Amino acid sequence: MNKVIRNNINSPYTLHDMNVFSFEVIDNDIIMRTQSGLIKTDGVSSQVDGYVEFHNVQWDFSFVYLLGVTGNVGTFMGEKMFLKEFIERYKQFGFSVMDETYGYNMTKYSGYLLSNRQHCECVVEIYHEGDMVFVAED
Repeated sequence: MNKVIRNNINSPYTLHDMNVFSFEVIDNDIIMRTQSGLIKTDGVSSQVDGYVEFHNVQWDFSFVYLLGVTGNVGTFMGEKMFLKEFIERYKQFGFSVMDETYGYNMTKYSGYLLSNRQHCECVVEIYHEGDMVFVAED
């Protein structure tokens, strides 16, 4: 029997409980900015100024899911759109990150979106063939 362990990803920073307020598109790159920077996770946790860059984003495979808030379980109504459409449609918003998932060329954030006095669950999937870069001023 051959057992292979997939190591957990231990990121040096987290966006948990951060409020994303903009996605800046520069060609196929995205700069994602939060109101409060990043949380440094190595050693003693601390909050630092900074943002996240995603390089070589594949727009045809990057999506946003907006799910009606119904509580923890149950049926819901929702909408799936391309990330680029979300960025064009939502100029002012707050996206509170509750969870982060990292996979093969994919970064996924789930949390809650507030825009135009509307509140819903939200999942942002960014498919990027380039690097994900934490830019921290610490």
